[in-house]
Parts: sequence; C-alpha cells; structure tokens
Amino acid sequence: MTDLADATRHLLCQRIHRFVLVLERFRRNPNRREAYHILSAIESVREGRYEAGLEAVRAAEHVDPIPDGLALLPGLHDDMTAAELRQALRAVVRPASGGAPADTAPELGK
Repeated sequence: MTDLADATRHLLCQRIHRFVLVLERFRRNPNRREAYHILSAIESVREGRYEAGLEAVRAAEHVDPIPDGLALLPGLHDDMTAAELRQALRAVVRPASGGAPADTAPELGK
C-alpha cells in the first residue's frame, strides 16, 4: 500500500471507531440505518475501498436512508449492537490469523 492509502485506511478506521465509541458512551445501539452504513464502511476497509468507506461513515453520521433496493430486505443491520460493530471492526483491523499487525493496533484505541 502507498502512504496515502495507509493514511486513508487509518483515518477510516478511526472514524468508524469514534462512531461506535459515541454509541457506547450513550449506551445505545445503532438504528438500522446507522448499522447499515457502518457495516458498509467496515466492508470497505476489508476491500480496500477507503474513499467509499469514508462516504459510508458520513452517511451513518447523517443517518442517511438505506438504498431503496435494500430498505425492505432483512439483513445484519436490523438488530446490530454497538458491541457487534466493534467486533466487526476488530475482525478487519486485527485479523484472527496471527494477531494484530504492528501498524494497525492503535487504530482501535481499545
């Protein structure tokens, strides 16, 4: 990865982490719109589409609607908890196979 991609990935992981942290501080779970967009952002980290991930975080922050074709479909985002979002982010940042890479461990802050 380039330095710009690494910096963008780090920024995206921090934004997702902060979003989940706010949910945890207010002791509430995300609504289905927030969960949908944050899960999309986490998937974008996994796929290396960092700009799309940043857009997804912005959509979660503004509680943008779920895209029309998916709004009525049941999905993981329906009953997601803040703890499950944090676990999903950790799974991407700290892959289960071999622990955390040295450059990504501070991204979660916990």
